[in-house]
Amino acid sequence: MVTGSARDVRYNGGMEIAPLTDAHLDAALDLWRRTEHLAPAPREEVEGLRAHDAGLVLAAVDEGRLLGVVLGSWDGRRGAISRLAVDTTTRRRGVAQALVKELEDRLRERGCTRVSLFVYGGNDAGRAFWSAAGYREAPDVVMFSRSLVTACDGGAVDDDAHPGC
Repeated sequence: MVTGSARDVRYNGGMEIAPLTDAHLDAALDLWRRTEHLAPAPREEVEGLRAHDAGLVLAAVDEGRLLGVVLGSWDGRRGAISRLAVDTTTRRRGVAQALVKELEDRLRERGCTRVSLFVYGGNDAGRAFWSAAGYREAPDVVMFSRSLVTACDGGAVDDDAHPGC
């Protein structure tokens, strides 16, 4: 089923899972922007993750066309998955499963033993996907967040952030 070397993996049908390249960065940013239940990904955020660990920012590509993308990160203890997106024309064909499997394999190689992710409560399709992939909801966990960039800094501000200036 899987062939390839140096962790670039080719799946049946010709789809390749490999680190996101500069050639596909704009298409990935556009895909995140168009995907329901996802906020647009800031270019700086994606570039920062790629600089930190390019091997965990993955793209599914077939004949030069971006099919899907996912951001992974690892802090030396736990892994995280965010912004899994698949083009609407190629959904239900195993792209998301292939991206997640490859990301999990890469995290496991680094010594990661647990992976976490967030799904918006109203994203029923996303919740069903992650449940089918073996992930469990943690109903006792409450997420807190705080923007460290304010409008005063000239940066983007989360909708629920209070710039304080």
